[in-house]
Amino acid sequence: MVYMATMDFDIIIKNAQVITMNTNMDFYNKGFIIIKNSKIIDLGSMEKFHSAYDNKIDCKEEIDAQNNIIIPGFINSHGHFAMTLFRGIADDLPLKEWLNSYIWPIEANLQGNDCYIGTKLAAIEMIQGGTTSACDMYFNEPKTLEALEEIGFRGVLGHGMLDFGSEEKRFQEISETKKLIDIINEKAKLCTPIISPHAPNTCSKEILLAAKKLSDEHQLPLQIHLAETKNEFDEIKAKYNVTPTKFLDDLEFLCEQLVVAHSIWLKKKDYQLLAKNGVKVSHNPTSNLKLGSGILDYRSYKENKITLSLGTDGASSNNNLSMIQELRLASLIHKGVNTNPEILPASESLKMATINGATALGLAHDIGSLEKNKKADLAIIDIKSSNLWPPHNPYSLIAYAASDCNVVTTVVNGQILMKNRQFLTVDVQEVLNEAREAIIQLIDKSKLSQFSEKLTYLK
Repeated sequence: MVYMATMDFDIIIKNAQVITMNTNMDFYNKGFIIIKNSKIIDLGSMEKFHSAYDNKIDCKEEIDAQNNIIIPGFINSHGHFAMTLFRGIADDLPLKEWLNSYIWPIEANLQGNDCYIGTKLAAIEMIQGGTTSACDMYFNEPKTLEALEEIGFRGVLGHGMLDFGSEEKRFQEISETKKLIDIINEKAKLCTPIISPHAPNTCSKEILLAAKKLSDEHQLPLQIHLAETKNEFDEIKAKYNVTPTKFLDDLEFLCEQLVVAHSIWLKKKDYQLLAKNGVKVSHNPTSNLKLGSGILDYRSYKENKITLSLGTDGASSNNNLSMIQELRLASLIHKGVNTNPEILPASESLKMATINGATALGLAHDIGSLEKNKKADLAIIDIKSSNLWPPHNPYSLIAYAASDCNVVTTVVNGQILMKNRQFLTVDVQEVLNEAREAIIQLIDKSKLSQFSEKLTYLK
C-alpha cells in the first residue's frame, strides 16, 4: 500500500467567489486559497482543489467561505492615522482655516503615546473595513510603527516633513526622516518607509531636494500633497510663476517612485508632466469634497494613462477610513461630473482600491492582487445580507452596495486579524477607552476656547 505524504498549510479558504485583481482579472465563481508562511501557496477553482488536494492536506485553520467573496485587501494610499483622535473636532471649514485655527494648534501638543493610541484606533477601523495596508504621513512615526506591528497591520510610514523656509526646522525634519528609516529597517516585520515632504507651499526647495535625494539613495517611494486647493495653486503661482506641478518638475522631483495626494488643481500640461515622469496619484474624493477643495478631473487622468489609487486622507477631514465608501464615491462622482455612466466601471474602481494602490506605493510585487507567491493580504465579504442579495455581479456588489459591516474576516501577511467580526490581535474596547482619555488631555492642553465644548460628551 502506498501512503501519500500530507501537505501542511496554515489556512485554507474554500467555496468562495474569488476576485483576484491580477493582470487577467481572473475570477473563480467557486474557488479556494491556500496560505502558508505569510504567502498564497495556491488558488483556483474548487475543481482544481478537489483534484490536487482532497485527502492530502492538513491545516491549522480551515474556512468554509460559501456565499462569501474574497478580495485582495484594500490599500489606502494616503492617510494620517493618528488624526482619528480629531474626528469631528473641526467640521465644515475650508482647509486653510481647518489647519491654522484647529488642527495645527492641537497637534502642537501631540505626544508619541497619542499617536500610538490614535494609530491603533485607525488600524481597527481599517481592518473592520477590509483594508490590509495603508500609507501614513504624520508625526511620531516610531510610535505608529509600534502600534501597527503589535496589531499586525501593514503600514507604509513617512515622517511629515515641513519647514516653512526655516533652516533649523529643515535639518530637524531631515534628521527625523533618517531616524525613521533606520528604525523601520531595524525593527519592522510588516511596515516599510516612505519619504514624505508635506506640500510645495509648506516645504522649501531645499527640503524637497533633500527628500528626493533620500528617496534616491535608499530606493524608497516618495509622497507629497500636490495641488490640493486653489489657495495652494495660487501661492505657488504667485511665488514662482508656475503651477505646483511644474514647480516640482523644475526641481526634478517628479519621478516613478512618487505618489502625489489629491492633485485637483492641474492644468493640461500638468497631466502631461505627471504621465511623462510616471507619477502615481492618490485620489481622496471624500476629503476633497468635505473640505470644499474641489473634484479631481478623472477624464484627464484617464486620457493621460496616469495610475490612480484611492486614499481616505485623515479621519479628521473624511471623517472615516472606509475604503469601501471611498471607492463607491469615486465610482459615482465621476459618472455624474462627466455625465457618463461608463467612464469608471465598478471593476476599475476596485483596481484603484487594490492593485493600483500597491503600484503607487511600490508594493505590487507583494500585495494588491491574489496570486501565487504574493503575500496573503485579503478580506472576506459575506454576501448573505439583504444589501448584497442577489449577488449578480461581485464587482458591482462591492463598488455600489457593500458597507464595512459586510467584511467578516481580514487577513494580513497570512495572519487572521479579524474573524467573524471579532478581533484576534487587539482589545478594541481598551483602545476606545485610551483614545477618549488621549483626546481629553489634548484638548485640555490646547487651552483654546473653540475646543472647550468638545469635552462635555467625552467626560
